[in-house]
Amino acid sequence: MRLEGSTTRVVIVLTLLLVASSVSMSMAADTHSSRGAALMNACAACHGPDGHSQGAIPSIYALPKEQLVDALRAFRSGARPGTVMNRIAKGLSDDDIAALAMHAAR
Repeated sequence: MRLEGSTTRVVIVLTLLLVASSVSMSMAADTHSSRGAALMNACAACHGPDGHSQGAIPSIYALPKEQLVDALRAFRSGARPGTVMNRIAKGLSDDDIAALAMHAAR
């Protein structure tokens, strides 16, 4: 009998830990999404609302996440030449780049 009681307690504790971790991950995803949306607003001046460019500057909306991450990292490192983007990308952290790419790729 005693084994059943301790097994029940273990199951309850593990269930609570699982629920707590999923809530924590959900909150982190919401924060990441909010950060991506905020960064995308800054991009709108050149790349258009939500990344839909109306002019000569490329649209970034719906680009594959990896492509946008690679491009921003290349601008940041100077490996990809640019007139403005290399200066803008220097101010982006890896977390900023990931959040922006995730938001743009939706």
